[in-house]
Amino acid sequence: MREPTFNQNGILPFERGLWNRAWFMLILCLVFAALDWELVPLLVFPFVFVFPVMLVAWNRNVWFSLVCAGGLSLSRLAHGVVFDWRPIPATDVADALIQFFVLMLLAALTHQLGRQSRQLRKRVQALEGMLPICSFCKCIRNEKSEWVPLENYISGHSQAVFTHGLCPDCATRHYSDYVPKP
Repeated sequence: MREPTFNQNGILPFERGLWNRAWFMLILCLVFAALDWELVPLLVFPFVFVFPVMLVAWNRNVWFSLVCAGGLSLSRLAHGVVFDWRPIPATDVADALIQFFVLMLLAALTHQLGRQSRQLRKRVQALEGMLPICSFCKCIRNEKSEWVPLENYISGHSQAVFTHGLCPDCATRHYSDYVPKP
């Protein structure tokens, strides 16, 4: 499986540019609704709605994606009113409700996944890259050009907590009088 392509800031292609604009998302939903109007006789479930709802949920807040899911589901009912000139049967209303709830669940899950993905990328970026470290004392130069101990730097940039111990080689080298010989 191919890895997703990120830019230098760790942002996916569909998280930048037009993809992240509310007006573009609204136009995208309208385009897909128009496409669905042409495909209504062919499709039972509006698969063309999945893409815009997921894209909106990933990039915008969850409420905007739920409005998109509701509008797209209602467009199916509107199609019946406009083209069939008949009262809307209860089965069509039930179908629209089922579509809305499925799209709503998809939007909520996609929004959660997008939020977690962005949080993970932020955490990874905190400890990613080249760190200037002293070859003798192992202090790291931070953003303010101060030299801080390795443990302090990592604890300050992550949720890592350090405990100290003594490895067998150092115990033998520095405390050979107190370490039993094998």
